[in-house]
Amino acid sequence: MRLLLIVPSYPHAALPYSGAFNERSALALQRLGASVQVLAPRPCVPPLLARAQARWRAYGEIPAAEIKNGVAVARPRAPVVPRLAPGFWQDRAAFACLSNAARRLHRRGRFEAILSFDLVGAGGIAWRTARLLGIPAAGWATGGDVRFAQSSALGKVARRALANLPLVFYQSRELRALGAALLGVAPEALDAARHRVLPRGIAAPPELDHSAARAQRRAELGVGATDLLVLSIGRLSREKGIYELLRACRVALAQNRALAFRLIGAAPSFDESKSVQREIAALDHGGRVAALPACPPQTIWEYLCAADIFAFASHQEGMPNSLLEALAMALPAAAFAIPAVSEIDGGAGALRAVAPFDADAFAAALLELAASDEQRRALGARGRRRVLESFLIDHSMGEALAALTRLRAAAPAPAAASAGAWTGSSL
Repeated sequence: MRLLLIVPSYPHAALPYSGAFNERSALALQRLGASVQVLAPRPCVPPLLARAQARWRAYGEIPAAEIKNGVAVARPRAPVVPRLAPGFWQDRAAFACLSNAARRLHRRGRFEAILSFDLVGAGGIAWRTARLLGIPAAGWATGGDVRFAQSSALGKVARRALANLPLVFYQSRELRALGAALLGVAPEALDAARHRVLPRGIAAPPELDHSAARAQRRAELGVGATDLLVLSIGRLSREKGIYELLRACRVALAQNRALAFRLIGAAPSFDESKSVQREIAALDHGGRVAALPACPPQTIWEYLCAADIFAFASHQEGMPNSLLEALAMALPAAAFAIPAVSEIDGGAGALRAVAPFDADAFAAALLELAASDEQRRALGARGRRRVLESFLIDHSMGEALAALTRLRAAAPAPAAASAGAWTGSSL
């Protein structure tokens, strides 16, 4: 299938980890035989504003086009005025700026379908481009893109995407329910053929020399051979549960000084790293807790080899890929029992989930895992089995391609309107 992939972000030299899972999805689709062209808006902010913040300055370094890992990526400029009318800039304005580029690409590639990730960041562009080119489109609800009030500007962007895309994938059942709420219907009223739960998933773990990777990365992290390394990978931000995790560090270390905590993911211009570093400095921990910069996606697997326990304290997720990767490496994990985490476990006992946002319960889970090699091995084995059976990206992208093929082959006229059925409305 000749596929146009529309995404809100895609990795590049200035922001090498931005949109990393969009790239992994594109590469999986390519492995499965699809011909993939990526279209990603390149934010263009006013020059005076661009000088005011590192994040905005980084936008100016994004290349307009490149071939990245064998995938063609086009990044037309899309103007953005930060914090002003976000719904307009991400939806109608972005489409207006990208439509000519989409036409040019279509003349060369003759796309058969469009697939987009993030209903707010790319969904509006996708359904409008599909109508422009006369081809079908699907959108993927990835997480925060359906967590808006129905009446908000961004909620309206997501609602229009849900109403106008003929096929929508959701990373979890929770996201599907949130999508139904945006449409103003009960989840059971949604057309099951059109609104499908399908986690994007992760790549299968690479073949590694586990012992060598473990020794090398633990040495780099300053972790001793007898220490129990608790690893967290993710943005250092409030919504990722970083402050609950730091409180859990304090409680756990008061009872077990063999624990060492390494929090990987600091990006000072984009998160709360400075505040987190102050919190760490206030801990009487003797260097047992450290926050470290974000690392390239390909090295995450080696850090997982180095760890004994994975800590995932996020408040909400579409489908937590860092947790899936840890489980795929048979790493026992403690996490808050948010809906996406419960869906990962699926009753399999694949991880240790505790009441959301309870730092004391989180610390107790870490201490329980630290106390038993046998429990860590058993939990790790169940987690790995669960992920390899249900959460691999090649399987998910294969299902998405099959659904798009059926959509392309179907009669173009939409079915009669019903709650949750595609009506073609632009709201």
